[in-house]
Amino acid sequence: MAPVIELIDVWKSYDGFQALRGLNLMVESGEIFGLLGPNGAGKTTTLRIIVGLLRMDRGVVKVKGIDISREQYEYKKLIGYVPENLSLPEYLTLEEFLMYSGKIRNLPGDKIKEKMNYYTELFELKEKRRSLLLSLSRGMRQKAAIISALIHDPEILILDEPFIGIDPAGQRMLKDIFVERVRRGGTVFISTHLLDTAERLCDRVAIIYRGQNIASGSLESLRKVSKSGENATLEEVFLKLTEETKEHLSKEDIEMKS
Repeated sequence: MAPVIELIDVWKSYDGFQALRGLNLMVESGEIFGLLGPNGAGKTTTLRIIVGLLRMDRGVVKVKGIDISREQYEYKKLIGYVPENLSLPEYLTLEEFLMYSGKIRNLPGDKIKEKMNYYTELFELKEKRRSLLLSLSRGMRQKAAIISALIHDPEILILDEPFIGIDPAGQRMLKDIFVERVRRGGTVFISTHLLDTAERLCDRVAIIYRGQNIASGSLESLRKVSKSGENATLEEVFLKLTEETKEHLSKEDIEMKS
């Protein structure tokens, strides 16, 4: 089977800064896949390219076999996306926002109401349905964005730091949603700095550094690659691989200058 998401030699620069440097990545069907990396590694850039918010400089990105450079709109029906930095229409109530989210996905009104009723109850936002988004806490707005991404029952969920601001009960609920969606054949692709969470939740992860994929696979396979020992945590593996890569790149820079 072809990967659900595939990036091949993807490059992206901003004002002379090279955010991605030939990134290669594969996300399979029916898995929770974690994208890990230090600040500035290119995680958010990667997700924004996949969902069509950024254009890459060169390379190929495929979603369900669709080359997104050639078919820029159709594949987006398959995706529910939650960015790290929320920008919600704060002049709308929660209910108006979710109705709007469903309508732009061409859902019938009764289906929107059914999903809205279910998820606002699940995330304990039922009493906030008529409140302006502006008045909601950061965590509540995060939950609203997640419900918006879920409302059309997408095959692929892509979330950038989804647990930020969410209380422990909400985090537990969100993890259960991820597991259930994967059980039904969906795919969840998350970027996170929470390595403990990624270790418990993700089937596979990719560690990126300075815009390149330096290692990807299950925790067991990454332990072997990093030679970290059979009981090493994901945090220990992550730190070892990124530090080794940093040292290697520093030596290359010195050699090039000399």
